[in-house]
Amino acid sequence: MKTRLFIILIGVVLATFSLNAQNRFDKIAEMEGVTSVYVSPKMFSMMKDSNSNTGDINIDKVAKKLTGLQILSSENPDASSLLRKETAFINPKNGYEELMRVKDEGERMFIYMKEGKETNEYILLVDENKEFTVIILEGKLTVDEVRGIVNQ
Repeated sequence: MKTRLFIILIGVVLATFSLNAQNRFDKIAEMEGVTSVYVSPKMFSMMKDSNSNTGDINIDKVAKKLTGLQILSSENPDASSLLRKETAFINPKNGYEELMRVKDEGERMFIYMKEGKETNEYILLVDENKEFTVIILEGKLTVDEVRGIVNQ
């Protein structure tokens, strides 16, 4: 009986942590001076029927594989600082693999991936002097498809 109670307690704690991780960026999205974009899985399912091509990327093909998109960007020093702090969990210790790193004249860009059973999570971080941007893509995309989206 104690083992069962312990397992239930661990499950509740992990579920709570998961909800907190999902809501981690929601509070920042509402801050003054933060530009926020969220595209739901339902919106992507509606885009699946479109016939859109842009450059080298077939939006229709990518939309079929996406299950979520969130973009947060700010030039507000307080919000940028908070975004930097809140993205500190994105590292190999937490299952994120660094795919790419670029440093150029005061701008740093990182692309991370975390593989899941059903979907992968790709996170792009762009850190400029005053501006910080986070782009989170979820779905079963290949690295080449993510690279194509980023390069547009």
